[in-house]
Amino acid sequence: MVELSVFERITPLVSGYLEAYARADDVLTGEYVYRTYTTSIKTPAAEVTRHVLDLDADIYTFSCYVWNMGLVRQVLTALRAARPHVPVLLGGPQVMHHADQQLSSTDTFTAVCNGEGEGIFAAYLRELTETTPDLTKIPGLSVRRDGQLLTTPAPPRLADLNEIPSPYLTGLFGDEYTIGLLETNRGCPYHCGFCYWGAATNDRVYRFDEDRVRDEITWMGRNSVFFVYLVDANWGMLGRDIELSQHMADCTREYGMPKTVYFSAAKNKPQAVTKITEIFQNAGLVASQPVSIQSMEPRVLDLVARSNIKLSAFAALQQDLREKRVSSFIELIWPLPGETLDSFKSGIGQLCDNGAQTVIAYSHLLLNNTPIYHNRDRLGLTTRPAGGDVADARIVIATREASTADFADGMRFFYAVHALHNTRSLRTVAEYLVGAGVTTYAGLFSEFVDYWRGRPDDPLVRFVEHSIAAADYYDLGNYGLFVHLALHQHRDVFAEQLRDFATSRDWWADPKARARFEIDTINRPYVYSNTPLDEPSGAGVAVRVLGRTGRQYTVELATEWTEELQDAARLPAGGPGYVVDHKRLQFPNMATQTLEHNAHYCHGMIEKVENIAPVWRAVPAPAHH
Repeated sequence: MVELSVFERITPLVSGYLEAYARADDVLTGEYVYRTYTTSIKTPAAEVTRHVLDLDADIYTFSCYVWNMGLVRQVLTALRAARPHVPVLLGGPQVMHHADQQLSSTDTFTAVCNGEGEGIFAAYLRELTETTPDLTKIPGLSVRRDGQLLTTPAPPRLADLNEIPSPYLTGLFGDEYTIGLLETNRGCPYHCGFCYWGAATNDRVYRFDEDRVRDEITWMGRNSVFFVYLVDANWGMLGRDIELSQHMADCTREYGMPKTVYFSAAKNKPQAVTKITEIFQNAGLVASQPVSIQSMEPRVLDLVARSNIKLSAFAALQQDLREKRVSSFIELIWPLPGETLDSFKSGIGQLCDNGAQTVIAYSHLLLNNTPIYHNRDRLGLTTRPAGGDVADARIVIATREASTADFADGMRFFYAVHALHNTRSLRTVAEYLVGAGVTTYAGLFSEFVDYWRGRPDDPLVRFVEHSIAAADYYDLGNYGLFVHLALHQHRDVFAEQLRDFATSRDWWADPKARARFEIDTINRPYVYSNTPLDEPSGAGVAVRVLGRTGRQYTVELATEWTEELQDAARLPAGGPGYVVDHKRLQFPNMATQTLEHNAHYCHGMIEKVENIAPVWRAVPAPAHH
């Protein structure tokens, strides 16, 4: 069983399920020995191929996704050349219902799985024990016979997921993994046009037993799993999800692990998800509440069959999250059908108006089998490949409403949002300018894009332009890499950009704007715990830096500014003296880690910006001499 994952040292859950289910059958336990080969998609294709051939297996399975299909094809080509008659089973959303594209007309030894894998896999193995196997007897398979593509009807889904023994609890997984995949249910009640989740599982949500899930969480804590990835479609949708989250938090307190958790939040239960995120944060787990909006344009939401929470409810939710210091991030997709460049910019502006902490605009990855995929010509989609020869990805770069030039400008706009808003680098200034009617959020970010156009040789600008030209934004690590550059490697360059941009604006003549710029300068977070602290000038219009100790600044607000800035920057009462503590939940930048590792870490931390934002504590003002 071959699993080529995005990350290193991640539990091969698919292979674990397949093996655990097959081993529950006495015949399959007696007839087969099971091995799993898993590695990152960053591993060179020649090395992956060598390992796969060295397995010298009688049967191979490959888990196929948009991000690894190019690599799977390379390995499969070499495997076919070396062993043309070895049986191979391909499964996963990238090949499901696409056997006509994946199976050559002469390859009768490769089959495609068109449904939930465990039962089909077991039936496949049983059939291969027959003297004369006939794969066309197996429900849910596509195979080539006599030049024809034959596809059998799909079997029903597993209604009782507990028929699949846990690979964690049955000893199939050891303690070598740092990322654990946790599935507590299967299914999704939604039919979003860009997603295959709901369509693939026919809506109905089935659950694993709660006691089993609790035991798996405990296993992860005891086995030092650092990062838990909850793979359910809607975490927080079921009432038990709060209790399971509490159990994970209890394990963190008892075992010191896990340290980080990620989940896809329930779409229409923001209060439950807020409670869950608060439970995680109170236990010291680095977590953030995702809010999947995708677009603020009603016509877009109609086209992609996407229901949203009301904007008024979103604003109240953001206020509640701020008061509780709970991180959240908004998920958008650019460009969806119906979205224009102006509506995209305006939508992000609306989100900022309503207190969005972090806004992430994902590229529109055209996924096989989705409603948008089936209607791509009618919707006027233009795509381009992404992910190099490892992936099988196609990114939407134009629609009927947005040209390729619009798309590129929308990406530049998002990188400006990422720079100014997500890193909080002009957060207080922007709130003031928008509140005073000087500009809008969309206007401010667009001005910064124009400013960047005048700095083509700047390393951050070069990074943005190269990312757009090469479609590097396909990899989420790209957004994290920008954060790594702006808040660490080129922090001084970014600081100079911010000051140069601010001082060139007409609003720089406004003392209130300048005072807030000084607050933002002190507040700009550090994504690593060992990035050297900036050395801001001691005297300013409103903020005087008195000293620096460890990861802290000691500052004093000018008397005439104290009350206003306390309100503007949400500072605690007291002052005018403050200690600004930048030692939060960051980890150090380690030279032994790859840049890719650091990029993914930075992306995760900027989604959880409340965990790295500094804390202000009022202290008695020092005596002046």
